[in-house]
Amino acid sequence: MRLKLRTKPMKAAHLLKFKQRHPRRNLPVALARKRGESNFVSTFSKAYISSVETGGIGGKEFALSGFGIADFVWVDWRNAENPDEGSALTIEKIKSLLNKHKLTAFEMKLTDWRKGLAQAYRYSYFADLAVVVLPPKQAASAKVDLDLFRESNVGLWSFNPATGAIRKHFTPRSSGPRSARANEKAIESLGRSLKFSQLLK
Repeated sequence: MRLKLRTKPMKAAHLLKFKQRHPRRNLPVALARKRGESNFVSTFSKAYISSVETGGIGGKEFALSGFGIADFVWVDWRNAENPDEGSALTIEKIKSLLNKHKLTAFEMKLTDWRKGLAQAYRYSYFADLAVVVLPPKQAASAKVDLDLFRESNVGLWSFNPATGAIRKHFTPRSSGPRSARANEKAIESLGRSLKFSQLLK
């Protein structure tokens, strides 16, 4: 199987499906809340992919044992070697490519930005960049305590689903993941998912 990574003339976005089970979401209240958040995540992910300059891979609900479930993750293929050429990818080659590029993990909340910050902080152990994404009104409230985001080295962005506008209120400089081992586990998981997705084609 071959995976084609392109930046020109067409930007390629390869979306992975992570199969996860969430028993709590079978409850009526949880279903209603998660439906709203799920719509927010889906709309944001489409807007974000459209905004990036190059192709990449990403997916919703990326789970890593001990670190929670990120609403959306993205690896940008900026400066990939020979991005216009397809190549047969082994799992080792995929992991090598993933290791060369920044992994961003997003936590999205319609309310309760403090909970979002706590969750995104956990993602910063395996991701190069962790970001909380909120609707504009909630982001304005969170900005009052922007120092908490700075101290946690977690980004704060807002997203307006009606307009598709993404506003980056604070994006920390990427100092790499807090845990090299956690990052390795995340890369291995993404590599397996990417390889499996190619086998299904």
